[in-house]
Amino acid sequence: MQVTQNVAELCSLLIDELHGELPSRIFRALLSRGRATLPQLCQYTGMSALQLRHGVAVLLQHNLLYYQIDDGHAMYEANAEFAYNLVRTGKILEMIETSFGPPAKDVMQSLLASGQTRVADLVAAYQEKINHLNSAMQQDDDEDFPDLKANGVNGHPHAAKKCDPMVKSTAQLNSIICRLVEAELIDVVHSKTFQSQPDVVKALEKEVTDKHFPGGVKGGRGKIEFQEKMAEALRKVRSESKSLKRKLEQNGTAAKRRKLFAGVAAANGTNGTTNGVHDEELDPALDPKQVIRINYEKCLVDLRNRRLVHFVSETIGDATSHVYGVLLRLLTKQLPRCRLDPSMDVNQDGEAVDAEPKAVTTAQILDNLKTAVDLSLGIGKTAMKEISSKSAEKISEFPPKPKLFIAEAEVDGEASADESDEGSSSDESGYDSDFKNQPASATNGTKVTFADGDDNPWQRMGRPGQLRQHLLLLAESNQHFVRHCGHDEWTVDFEPLMRTLREAELDAVIERTSGRQGLRLVRILRANGKLDEKALMNVALMRKAEVQQKVVQMQKAGFVQIQEVPRDNKSDVKKSFFLWFCDVDKSYIKLADNSYKSMIRCLQVLEVLRQKEKDVLMLTRRTDVKGREKDVMRKEYYDRYSRFQENERKLFAQVMRLDDFIALVRDF
Repeated sequence: MQVTQNVAELCSLLIDELHGELPSRIFRALLSRGRATLPQLCQYTGMSALQLRHGVAVLLQHNLLYYQIDDGHAMYEANAEFAYNLVRTGKILEMIETSFGPPAKDVMQSLLASGQTRVADLVAAYQEKINHLNSAMQQDDDEDFPDLKANGVNGHPHAAKKCDPMVKSTAQLNSIICRLVEAELIDVVHSKTFQSQPDVVKALEKEVTDKHFPGGVKGGRGKIEFQEKMAEALRKVRSESKSLKRKLEQNGTAAKRRKLFAGVAAANGTNGTTNGVHDEELDPALDPKQVIRINYEKCLVDLRNRRLVHFVSETIGDATSHVYGVLLRLLTKQLPRCRLDPSMDVNQDGEAVDAEPKAVTTAQILDNLKTAVDLSLGIGKTAMKEISSKSAEKISEFPPKPKLFIAEAEVDGEASADESDEGSSSDESGYDSDFKNQPASATNGTKVTFADGDDNPWQRMGRPGQLRQHLLLLAESNQHFVRHCGHDEWTVDFEPLMRTLREAELDAVIERTSGRQGLRLVRILRANGKLDEKALMNVALMRKAEVQQKVVQMQKAGFVQIQEVPRDNKSDVKKSFFLWFCDVDKSYIKLADNSYKSMIRCLQVLEVLRQKEKDVLMLTRRTDVKGREKDVMRKEYYDRYSRFQENERKLFAQVMRLDDFIALVRDF
């Protein structure tokens, strides 16, 4: 992760928000000064050795620091990537709750709050919490309902519901951790976890050289062998964090264990238990000394799936998005990260090494799709005889090759006053003539809802056939969400798909800032490469003044760049060509930096609001007020507190929207 000034300031604010000012000051000093020892940090921050040790311990606990022992001294380095991931805490918890349930969310929240934790410490904390809540519930029953207790009624239902813990036993906690480990959302901490990637690579290079190339790397063949050995060593180091998952898989996955347990229970005539043993107890007991932490790389994969499902829901429909969600879950089950690492995941031919998702069949999707999803919805009502089966069932065995973003003839935009409108009117009339015989439909934004009829052939089709229609709809979309790679086999090409979505997001930003004409010019430059002002004016059919105004405006915003090409060796400005072009990568970097800056401003405004309402917030922290603000506080104080909460929600929502853009252009 490239650490700019805005990234460094944002990471410091995030650490200050979650862990306090002391770790934040140490982290800011390491980002600005580079790696340093404790005596050097004392000079940079002006803190005492005791304060530094406390702050460094907090940062190491949450994996926000790397360290390297050099000549008996520990050198500390800031981990900016993990620091930025703190902003995604809410999204990760929401994703866990949707996929695994509220108890799993509670466990993940505890891990996020405590950082790297031993299994024994986590179990002890939950055992204490369970005992405390049970004692509180028992005390409430004895004090408030003594007659019910005396008559043998075990507690009051409302009191039990209020004090009921999310995780009810250590066996359930163990089962939840096993499920999260098998999903790779929880990793194991090992010795290389606290070392930065350059330090790991440097140590492995020395190890590989001493072991396999004692005389040094010589020749082209030797370099290729050295790179292969290095890639293998790096993959081995990375696989150390999956040691706990491999141990669990030796006993079968959680789904297989529960399926076997259900069969045994049914054979014995029991309902969910065998000899009083619940299904949570089928999971093997974890090593109490095992240290675990959150795997942000796998969390990003699941967040990307949610983003794609939401995009399909907005562009195609809800029923198709449910199908797409199941397809993505099956494809990415063994996918450890969003983007490949060239040093270890790509071979000499540029092909991925055990990192690309494989295809899934229609039967697998149907088995994992909920029966409550009505697959007859969201499918067009066109008669089957009007559909070309050969074109719809076309199989593409290989991913699409990179191509130009858009052809010049397909450029949308607002034409100048000189441009004729005859072409557009003829296109519209042709479009209407093609679809005037279709059934009536109603549009709502980008979604289309068709009128149902008794003669609808898709409703008479079986559920597997309806599922295939949704998959073909995804495959034929302009974004190519799915690729039909074989007979009843489907896959997703994530790299070209995300590139298309990034360009669509960039186009939306350009249209909001520079208008339709600016977007038109950018698309023309992408399709044609570098153009001078005269050629750009002719292709865009715009006046010279309009083109000059738009390209200068977009150059200031970072959407287009200009290159000077001299006609001769004298490099006279008056005799030079000036070519306009569009660099998409530079545009992403510029927009990402602006997003970091906006996130910083949101957090700073939030801190100002907290200082302004300091007296009200201190009042809400009192134990006799917390949870009863509306009943206890005076109206004027409660109104101020409500306004602060509303502003806080808006600011955090803006930060989350900005992070969605950062994730799309940088991580996904």
